[in-house]
Amino acid sequence: MLSIDKESVRAAITAIKEKLANPEKKTKCITEIEQLIDMKQSNVWRADSMAPCCGDICGFASLFETEIGILKGALSAVKEDNNNKARTLLQDYLVFLEENYEDESSMIKGFELGNS
Repeated sequence: MLSIDKESVRAAITAIKEKLANPEKKTKCITEIEQLIDMKQSNVWRADSMAPCCGDICGFASLFETEIGILKGALSAVKEDNNNKARTLLQDYLVFLEENYEDESSMIKGFELGNS
């Protein structure tokens, strides 16, 4: 199961924001944001697969989709060398997490699949 807790997310986002100050680390920033998007997308797929039997999971999928949208915006900004916009979106992402749930790993525990 691919999930991370809020402390790990804060640390990852803070590290990405710091790397944005160094143009030589642009590729690393892109890779790290893409990894976060991949984790979130994996959770959307799991939630979608469980939706017929677990109604509350649809709400989680919606939260994950919103997160993915914010992260994709930040990714685009980094690729366009708009680091100020990327930093703002990454900060918005952290605020979104704080406002919407406690800890992703406990939230998604109920919809792990087979050999995850």
